Amino acid sequence: MKRRIVNLIFLFILIVFLIPGCVFVSRDFRMTRNDILNEIGEVDIETEVQLQIGIGLLSISRMAVSFTDAGEEAADYLRDVRNVQLGVYKLSDVDRNKPLVIPPKIAKKLAKKGYEPMVKAKERNSVAWVMTKMCGKRLTSLYVIVLERDELVLVEVKGRLGRLIEKAIHDHGFKKKDFKRI
Repeated sequence: MKRRIVNLIFLFILIVFLIPGCVFVSRDFRMTRNDILNEIGEVDIETEVQLQIGIGLLSISRMAVSFTDAGEEAADYLRDVRNVQLGVYKLSDVDRNKPLVIPPKIAKKLAKKGYEPMVKAKERNSVAWVMTKMCGKRLTSLYVIVLERDELVLVEVKGRLGRLIEKAIHDHGFKKKDFKRI
């Protein structure tokens, strides 16, 4: 039994590394991180989390959650997600006198990829952007950037996100007609 579990774990790890787009973030994602860090100046950075979950690993996740109590609902939500990239970076030695900004070239780069700003928020020690990408009337991608004095968080989610939001609202008692546009 113990050998079987070890073999399953080994097989799972092997699958994760062999399925493209399942562990390492894309070049564009890393360049966005680097552009933001270059704007901040000389800082020490520690990567806390940096991963990409592609369609292969999401399929395996759907199969795995189907065996749990929340299986059907979770699998329905995962079915609409195509790709997730996540980066969480701990920052230290950030110049406290310099204002935190997300470089304008990030907005231009994301705009070229079809993203539009949905929310931009700025406080004394933090900046947050939520960018969305539409295909016609469908929400297909979401890009979130949160920059604080001690942390940078980047998240990119792709898929049928409008449908995902609609399901979540439906499952939790909201009616689609209560909202003008999702």
